Amino acid sequence: MASEGISREQELRLLGALRDALARLGLGAEISEGVAGLAIGTAIPGVYVWVFVSASGRVFTWRRGDSKHPTTDVMGAAAEIAKYVSLQNGYANGTAAITGE
Repeated sequence: MASEGISREQELRLLGALRDALARLGLGAEISEGVAGLAIGTAIPGVYVWVFVSASGRVFTWRRGDSKHPTTDVMGAAAEIAKYVSLQNGYANGTAAITGE
């Protein structure tokens, strides 16, 4: 059984909704359309936690894909990501610097 994929437009729309939810929680984030991901600022300048939408469009993933939350609960995902960023204080697995942008 083949799984249905999500369109780039739907993916960016979900990331935009998550960005807005994170902003309401006080976290800065920017969408990188080149990789269809959301870069969330950490306590370390230039280091970001990256969030992606799964190929099915059903979950947001972060921390090298081992942290997930349903895309149907954007505020819940934002709260989990905010907690992750806060607890790790920017020193988390799955963080990477944005270079060349």
